[in-house]
Amino acid sequence: MTNYYDILGVKQSASTSEIKTAFRSLAKLYHPDKNPSGQDQFKKILLAYETLIHPTSKYSYDLKLKYHQNASTTHSTGSKTKNWSFEEKEMKRRQYYNEHIKKYEKVNRAKAEHANLKKNYNEYKYILYATPLAVLLFLLVINFATPSHGNHLGSPDVSTTSVKKDLKMGDSPYSEWFGGEQFFEKDELSLNVSNQSNQDLILCLFSGSDLVRCCFIKEGYSAEIPQLPNDSLYIKYSSGKNWDENKKVYDSKVKGAFSENLRFYESISPLGMSAVNALTITGKDTEFKEITGEEFFNKSGNH
Repeated sequence: MTNYYDILGVKQSASTSEIKTAFRSLAKLYHPDKNPSGQDQFKKILLAYETLIHPTSKYSYDLKLKYHQNASTTHSTGSKTKNWSFEEKEMKRRQYYNEHIKKYEKVNRAKAEHANLKKNYNEYKYILYATPLAVLLFLLVINFATPSHGNHLGSPDVSTTSVKKDLKMGDSPYSEWFGGEQFFEKDELSLNVSNQSNQDLILCLFSGSDLVRCCFIKEGYSAEIPQLPNDSLYIKYSSGKNWDENKKVYDSKVKGAFSENLRFYESISPLGMSAVNALTITGKDTEFKEITGEEFFNKSGNH
């Protein structure tokens, strides 16, 4: 069983602040934006952190870990087993075979034969039903394709569909539009955002007119955004469902948006950063006001 405490390098009695500190230190080393080769390790670190930072999931994990450790200890310190000779082992094997395997061999074979007969019957039944339907469908196609009905087979209506790319937690779809993200290692401030809005979010943090960070947060999930500046931050976010990377907005200048329930919001006043920062978005927050797509994507219009 994977030991999340070992992954974060903390003791099992570590406090929430110690877990957060350990996660931030490791995130600096293995975050994909700074260390592309550390992506797999960062996933393990993130999973360990999300499990241990919440009391409910941490309690459940501690019980499983304790059970696994007790089972391992019992196995390693158990009583010594007898050294069986070859003849004794063979006798035991034959006794087990006669009592537990041979006794039910005929029954299991009969069940397998019955199941095979039933499977063959079902396949035959499906063929029996499907054949007349296939013939009927073929006759209908031929009937409507003949000139006697005044119909002519033209070129088929070919439509091209693009494969939609689903966003993942932490993706930054609008970072290039706003000029790229910034990371402030010296300040070591972070913001924990909980999405309780019943919609997916694309959250954008601004310091003045400059973009600091942009990330996708799925409905019902939380995300910690690290390495933020020690400044007041203005927030804009887009909400909706079913991300479509080919949808164009802002007079077709920006590509990618939610295809359902698309809305835009911005904070009424700046968010002051402190040692511990948390934000919950419900979609009915008085700290935000709804804006237009033009206002959201207007770079010169940022606070």
